[in-house]
Amino acid sequence: MPFIIRLFNSRKSALSTIIASNLFILLIPLAMGLFLYAKVEQSLEKSSTRSNVAMLEQLKLSLDNKLSEVDTLMRQVVFDPKLDYMLRIPANSTDTDKYEFIQFMRDKMSKYQSMTSSFILDYYVYFASSDSIVKSDLVTDSRTFYSLYYSYKNMSYEGWRQLLDQEHRMSYMPLSSVSNGADQPPKDVITYIQSLPVHSQSQNLGSFIVLIDVDQVKQLFAQMESASHSLVYIIDDAGKTIMSNSETPFPSDLLNRIHGSTEPFDYRMASVDQVVSVSASQKAGWKYVSIMPNDVFMQQVNQIKSWSVGLFILCLFAGLIAVSVGVYRTYKPLQKTVNAIMSGKELIKRPFSNEYEFIRLTVEGSIHEEKHLRSTLAQQTPFIRANYLSRLLNGHMDVDISAANGDSLQFMDLKFVSDQFAVLIVKIEDIHLFGEDEQQWAHARFIVSNIGADLIAAHHRGFSLELDRDRLALLINLSAGRQKIAESDIKEIAESLFTITSQRFQIGLTIAVGGIHEGPKAIRDSYPEALAALEYRLIQGKHAIIYFQEIVDVKQHYYYPLEIEIQLINFVRSGDADNVGKLLDKMYAMNFDANQITPELGKALFFNVTSTLLKIMNSTNTNQEEVLGADFDPIKEVFSYPTAQGMYTKTKELYETLTRSFNLDRSDHSLSRLQEIVGIVHDNLGDSSLGVAQIAERIQMTPQYLSTFFKKHQGQNLLDYITTKRIQQSKLLMQNKELTIVQIAQKIGYNNDVVFIRAFKKVEGVTPGKYRETSLVETTSSNT
Repeated sequence: MPFIIRLFNSRKSALSTIIASNLFILLIPLAMGLFLYAKVEQSLEKSSTRSNVAMLEQLKLSLDNKLSEVDTLMRQVVFDPKLDYMLRIPANSTDTDKYEFIQFMRDKMSKYQSMTSSFILDYYVYFASSDSIVKSDLVTDSRTFYSLYYSYKNMSYEGWRQLLDQEHRMSYMPLSSVSNGADQPPKDVITYIQSLPVHSQSQNLGSFIVLIDVDQVKQLFAQMESASHSLVYIIDDAGKTIMSNSETPFPSDLLNRIHGSTEPFDYRMASVDQVVSVSASQKAGWKYVSIMPNDVFMQQVNQIKSWSVGLFILCLFAGLIAVSVGVYRTYKPLQKTVNAIMSGKELIKRPFSNEYEFIRLTVEGSIHEEKHLRSTLAQQTPFIRANYLSRLLNGHMDVDISAANGDSLQFMDLKFVSDQFAVLIVKIEDIHLFGEDEQQWAHARFIVSNIGADLIAAHHRGFSLELDRDRLALLINLSAGRQKIAESDIKEIAESLFTITSQRFQIGLTIAVGGIHEGPKAIRDSYPEALAALEYRLIQGKHAIIYFQEIVDVKQHYYYPLEIEIQLINFVRSGDADNVGKLLDKMYAMNFDANQITPELGKALFFNVTSTLLKIMNSTNTNQEEVLGADFDPIKEVFSYPTAQGMYTKTKELYETLTRSFNLDRSDHSLSRLQEIVGIVHDNLGDSSLGVAQIAERIQMTPQYLSTFFKKHQGQNLLDYITTKRIQQSKLLMQNKELTIVQIAQKIGYNNDVVFIRAFKKVEGVTPGKYRETSLVETTSSNT
């Protein structure tokens, strides 16, 4: 131990770290023990509380079941047909009326006696008008009944009569002691009183009284008291104590808390911590309250606590001894290692931090310089190789496959096996699987480059070079033994690369293949051919493999004679959309399907056809903004497509739009087209995607021209018209009370009821709910 303390105080020792680590390991089981003790204490407390709540709930259920018997008996008696008549019989009645009481006792009250259990001590009916008491075996006046049968210990006859004359609605009186005859000991009962008649709120003609035997309830109280030493109170709605197993009155400050709480809570009573549990009864409106001392469950907790403290001290002492031994055995070899390093290198000073840091710096210092040089050279190699290949492709230098030059290329990982080369240029058209940011483009280039290199390596030597964001060059150095089948090898490489990237990685490619060349200038000759083949992407379209040999013999003219242009102008101005489309299809087939033209001639052809479109618009004074939209440039729009097919599709669309504009200018056709648009709106109000774009697509118009045409002939914006019709439809649907606002919104094409409410309020000035409420009130008033 002194050894550890001495080294711990040294700034130059790693001992403090070792001691801290071992102490931390020691504290883990100790902390787990404390945590376990806390959980055990919490679990015991919850278990005891749950048990007490369960017993309280059982007490409530037992009493509620018994009280149901009282309720059943009350209903049998008070709803008897003769009872209402008997309540109005006066004291000086005839013998016939008095006989009614005897008959009621014999036929009714005695019969109900067999339906009751020992829980009901007795029951009787008090008739105020005749001052009579009727029970199962007796008919007498109230004074005789009180003096001979049931007299309350703390209540006089007058007080008892006053109690009966008061109005009671299924009322339970607190526990009282009654005498049942002179020779019988007093009996504790709970009195149940129901004023009669039940259906009258203005007069009190009598009462139905039930005496409940408390002895059975006390047995249930005794079970809870013996199990948890709890004080149990039954409190009514007025805060009076109906019954309790304690002589101590119910604390007044607890009344508000039990009315607002359903979960057990802590309470201090008579300088003792208690746990209060409450259970409410729906039968009589009572609340069952249990007050349990904390000592009931803390006795077990304290016993566990004493064992835990002793075990904690024992573990702590044993752990400190183990830490001391472990620290000494760990630090001693470390100290010897440091001394050995220092004895071997006299210039090294003792470390300023700790021995681990000293050893680490010593080892790192010996290898750092060599590692840094190797890393720098490895990082620069790809850039050097890329620069070298780029100069070969652009013709800045010739290929040298001599042995001397081969040795100088080893550091770039380059080796040529022959003087025959071919160049493939790969353009990445789309990368559906990845995304469109720079990182995903880099991933796509990496995949294409590696797949291409692997395919070439099967029979030849191959190298890849990134030319642009979406372009790569694959340099194929043909093997000497496969020169006769080199063309088929290159074709197989291009097709395999195209298929693999498309099917497995969803990367669309256009591959341009240059010719095979031999000699020092082989690469500089093949690369321009691949570039020329790539230009024919305009003619053949994207996602194709283009070979330079297939485009050598192309024609240098295109088909667009003057008579075709005149026919096209006449068809457009006459509104003949069918013949315009057929004429454009014929012209495209003559130039691109039957013949091969250069990309430059293809662009010139589309420029002339678009110029014809502008000529028609200028000669007819057509408003370009109404037909094609504001700030719309036909030339720029057509030439934004990279392929001839795309240019042709856009050109044909522009011609069809212009042709239909001439056709729509005729009044009879305009009316027919307007009716078609209105019909589409009415038939598709429930379609959430209904809008200008969808309608324009169905009737073959541009969205801009559709909006202008509808406003011109209808006098209203198309979107406003759709909204107005939807609101009108919703007002009809609101007459069906079973439909909610959300359902109505969905039926008229709104996916979001918030958007529907906003649109309805904009049109009608009120929300849909307010409108429906107002319309229902008006309908009710008119019906009345």
